[in-house]
Amino acid sequence: MNSNRFRTLSLTILIAMTVSACGMFDSLDEVVPDNTQEYRRAETMPPLDVPPDLSTSTIRDDVADNQSDAITFSEVEQKANPLAEKYGVTQAAKPSLAGEGQERHLIVPTNRQVTWQRGLEFWDQEGLEVVRENERIGMMDTEIGGDGYAYRMRVERGNSLDAVEVYIRGADPETANPQKDEAMLRLLADYLGVLYQEDQTELAEQKQSQPQVAAVTVVMLDEEGGYQALMVGQDFPDVWRRVGRILDSKGFAVEDRDRSRGTYLVRYIDPFSEVGDDSGWLDTLAFWQDDIDQTPEEFYNIKLISDAEETKIIILDAEKVRSSSDTAKRLLVLLQEQLAK
Repeated sequence: MNSNRFRTLSLTILIAMTVSACGMFDSLDEVVPDNTQEYRRAETMPPLDVPPDLSTSTIRDDVADNQSDAITFSEVEQKANPLAEKYGVTQAAKPSLAGEGQERHLIVPTNRQVTWQRGLEFWDQEGLEVVRENERIGMMDTEIGGDGYAYRMRVERGNSLDAVEVYIRGADPETANPQKDEAMLRLLADYLGVLYQEDQTELAEQKQSQPQVAAVTVVMLDEEGGYQALMVGQDFPDVWRRVGRILDSKGFAVEDRDRSRGTYLVRYIDPFSEVGDDSGWLDTLAFWQDDIDQTPEEFYNIKLISDAEETKIIILDAEKVRSSSDTAKRLLVLLQEQLAK
């Protein structure tokens, strides 16, 4: 058999095998279905709807590192509450109830010390004696009332520096009654609401009676060693009084005041700090077993130094060593904004 005949025979066999194999299927669609018509009839999904209280122009994906280090006090309050920045939600203008179930609580727009004292007065009004308390961690227990029920009140920092959250639960978790707790929380809301309105009326009257004064110059100074300071265009007595009012009105926990040394010792938990307060409800129960050591990194000395008709303000740490930390600089920015008003 020569090569031409061999090639002809091989080609004939190959064609026959191909035809035979194709005959095994009724149609090519059984191997690769034709979806052309279905594809042409398919419709594209509509774009996702944006909730009515949002707009696409307000949705941002900014990188945090692109933000400026210089911030104002109002910006700190918003940063402390993620909803305020993202959705424009601000804290309540008066005491209000929030949360459900075990998270049910009262939001009070005032500082922690005032709320704590008024909580004690509330229990006295209700005829219940407070049998144990610890203001530093914000917990108090009442005696067992005539109905055989005792309450535990918990006062915590809120989402901004001038707001707190108040929780009321049964002192004994095994016999806790959510209905009783809710009723008592509502009584507290009414009590604090009346006092809040009285506070607002008093503040409005004071504001009207006070003469208008020119704005005070408050300059931020960059000093050697990476330190910063404020130079206030007022004498020491005036600045001392003003700083004290600012700390009280903005919810700072003032642990000590020493006018002779010109220092305010404050406890300040920086909302921009990486280390947050993630102690929960169960963790705070350790209060009843042993006192908790205070963390020195949360304490700062605001020191005022008299300079003729001006006053210089610097920040010291808990050991009274001058601080150049980011938190110390932010404290100075907060004071600058308030003193310049």
